[in-house]
Amino acid sequence: MDINKIWELVTGELGEAEKQQVLADIEHDSEAQQVYYELKNTWAVLSSTKSMSENEIERLYENFRKQNKLKASVVKFNPAVWMRYAAIFVFGAILSYAVINYTPLKQVAQNQQLLTTTVVGEKDQISKIVLPDSSEVWVNSGSRITYNNRFGIDNRDIKLVGQAFFHAAKNRELPMVVTANMLEVKVLGTRFDVSAYPEDKLVKVVLESGRVELDEAKGNSLHYELKPGEMATCNVVGNQVTISKVETRLFTAWKDGLMIFRDDPMAVVISQLERRFNIDVVVEDQEIYKSVFTATINNEPLDKILKAMEFSCSMKARLVRDNSGGNQKLKVILSKPKLNP
Repeated sequence: MDINKIWELVTGELGEAEKQQVLADIEHDSEAQQVYYELKNTWAVLSSTKSMSENEIERLYENFRKQNKLKASVVKFNPAVWMRYAAIFVFGAILSYAVINYTPLKQVAQNQQLLTTTVVGEKDQISKIVLPDSSEVWVNSGSRITYNNRFGIDNRDIKLVGQAFFHAAKNRELPMVVTANMLEVKVLGTRFDVSAYPEDKLVKVVLESGRVELDEAKGNSLHYELKPGEMATCNVVGNQVTISKVETRLFTAWKDGLMIFRDDPMAVVISQLERRFNIDVVVEDQEIYKSVFTATINNEPLDKILKAMEFSCSMKARLVRDNSGGNQKLKVILSKPKLNP
C-alpha cells in the first residue's frame, strides 16, 4: 500500500471520499494497520518537531526503507510531501513495518495499555499542537489538555484545565468531547474556545463556527446548544448558564498573540496579564479596581502595556523582583499616583 496515503490520512490531507477509501484499504492490510496506528499515536508529538532539509529527509527515508526492506516501487517518495513530515523518519524504528502479526486495528488499540498525554502551555507561552485526528489545538499560558493513546480510534475525549482554542476535525461517528470543570462540550467539527481556569469559577465557551452541545459532566440537569457568535457562561457553583451574543474575536485573538480589551474591568485585565506574563500583580489601592481598560495589544512587552495603563487609568505601576522562595518571579505593584499639594 502507498505509505504516502497513510501519512496524508493521519495528517488530514485527504478529501472525505479518498479518506474513506484509504480507511477501507487499511482494514484489509495488517501491515498498513500497524503503521496507521503507530502514526496516529505519535503525530501530536512529531508535528511540533523542527524541520529538516530535503537532503536530510531523503537520506533518512532511504535508511528507513532499507531497514524495513521496503521495495522502492511500493513506496512513492514525494519530497514535497515528506518534507512536512520529516520527523516521522526519526522514529522509523518504531514502525517495524516488515515484521507484523495480523491483528485488527481496533483490537490492537484495545489490547494496548491506556496511556495519557498532557500538553502544557507554559507560563508566558502559547502552545499549538496537532492531535492524532488532525484537529488543531492552541493551549493558552498556564493551561493544559490531556488525552489518551486511543484518541481518534474509539474516542476523542479531552480534559482541559485553563483555556484552549479548538479547530476540531469533522468526524460524525466519533464526536470530540472536551471536559472542563463541570461542563462537557460535544462537537462534530467546528472552531470554538473554552476557558475554565479553576480560580475563575466560571466556564466560558465561545463558538466561532459550527455547532456544539453543552452538557453537565456529571448529571443531566444541563443541556444547551450554541450557535456561531454565541458565548455560554457557566457558573460552576450555582450550575447556571447564560447565553449571550459576542464578538468572538475578543475571546479568541489570544491564540494569535493578541490581547484585546474593550472597557474591561481592571480585575479581568490583571488576571490576563498575570497568566500571559507569569507575574504577580499587587493592587495597593482598591480604587484601581473601579477602572476599565481599552487596548489592542499585539505582542507588546509588559513595560509598554503598563505605561498604557498608567496613562489611561490614572495609576502608577512599579516592577519589582520577588526573590522569596528562590523563584525570581516578577511582581507588579499598582497604586494611585500621589497628588502634589
